[in-house]
Amino acid sequence: MTQNTPAVEVTTDTFPNEVLEKSREMPVLVDFWADWCNPCKMLMPILAGLANEYAGRIQLAKVDTDQHQELAAQHGVRGLPTIKLFKDAQAVDEFVGVLPERAVRDFIERHLPRPADGVLKLAKDLADQDKTGDAVALLEQALVDDPDYDKLRLTLAEYQYTEDRIDEARATLKGVSAPVQQDEAYKSLMARIDIRTTALNTEDPDALLDRLESTPDDHDTRLHLSAVLFEQGETEAAMEHLLQLVKTGQSEIRTSARENLLQVFQALGKNDDRVSRYRRLLAQALN
Repeated sequence: MTQNTPAVEVTTDTFPNEVLEKSREMPVLVDFWADWCNPCKMLMPILAGLANEYAGRIQLAKVDTDQHQELAAQHGVRGLPTIKLFKDAQAVDEFVGVLPERAVRDFIERHLPRPADGVLKLAKDLADQDKTGDAVALLEQALVDDPDYDKLRLTLAEYQYTEDRIDEARATLKGVSAPVQQDEAYKSLMARIDIRTTALNTEDPDALLDRLESTPDDHDTRLHLSAVLFEQGETEAAMEHLLQLVKTGQSEIRTSARENLLQVFQALGKNDDRVSRYRRLLAQALN
């Protein structure tokens, strides 16, 4: 490293102060590397250049994994180079391997403070006061000034979804960057939007139930009913209908029910206890 590179060599002893505590002031980019690792050496000048460019806004820290194997193991490093970004004493993002400068820049900028952060806080305050419509209007204006801010897009789309402005929420999410489209929050919101779209474009639930009572093999009706039940908060009932279709439906219906059930899992999120339980039931039904 050159002398003007704003980076610090971190050890097991200094990691708590140089990384965890420092990350309460600004994002800390930690480069887990080794001297024998050629990809590490390819990435180093990119990290050094960006650390200079963003000096005062991020801190670059470097961990020699040969010298500090326990520290690397503690933070789940399985390949080199591994780059982890810490904020508020927590690792919040990472990538493994060599990325081009543009991709590394995007990775960093996702976590830098932006002017719209203040607007996001105001919007949350409005939403907490049941003024979600006002929050939407505020964020829509902020998005004009900062259209590339993924956090702003996700929050706006969430509020638009809450207001049943489904087409607008879907359009807002189209501008989200490709990496963020892999995040659980994005996938969950997209799944909920898709389910609500189905529910809004179907009949009254009582009519669906009446038809299903007279014709229990009406698979399309059962699929639509599952979406309506999910929207009404009867999540397990919705999943039971889909699971039954997986068990009893023929090829296309069975596939469609499986896809809809996976969509419900995505909407609920992987930490929901019902997801793990119904994943097991789905696996049993498919075998």
